[in-house]
Amino acid sequence: MADEFEITDEMRAQIGQETEPWTYEVTTTSVRMYARGIGSDDPIHYDVDFAKSQGFRSIVAPLGYIGTPVYLPGRNDPTFGFPRRGGGPRLNLPMKGLLDGGTETEYFDVICAGDVLEETSHLADLKARGRMLFVTNESVFKNKATGQIVAKQRLTSIHL
Repeated sequence: MADEFEITDEMRAQIGQETEPWTYEVTTTSVRMYARGIGSDDPIHYDVDFAKSQGFRSIVAPLGYIGTPVYLPGRNDPTFGFPRRGGGPRLNLPMKGLLDGGTETEYFDVICAGDVLEETSHLADLKARGRMLFVTNESVFKNKATGQIVAKQRLTSIHL
C-alpha cells in the first residue's frame, strides 16, 4: 500500500449525497434501557407521570440516545441493525481496518418516548492523513409529527 492515501475526484463527488430517509422509534423501553446502561437514576428517564409533571410529553431520552432504527429483515445490517438504503455515498475503500473517530450530537429539541423520527444522512467530509482516511457523515433527525429538526449528529470513522 502507498505511504499516502489519496482522495479521488470520484470520492469527493459523493460529498453531500443524501440517503433515503429512515424511521427511528423512541419507546419507553428503549429510553429506560439506555438510561440504565449509562447509569442514570434520574426519574425523568423512567417515570412517565413524573416526566409529565415536569412539562414533558413522556419520559425524556437521555443525551446520546436518539432512538432505534426500525429493523426490516434484509434491509438492515444483521449485526448492528443500521439501515442499508439507497442514495448516499458508496466509497468502496481498500482499507480493512476501522476505528471510531467520535460522535458529536447537537440537539434542537427534547426527544421523548413516543416520538418517531425520520433520519437522513450524507457524507460531510473526507480527510487523508498518511495511510488513514477520516470519513465524516452527518445525520439529521426530524420529528415526523412536527417536521422539526430535533438533532444533528456527526460521526467520524477512521479507515486504515
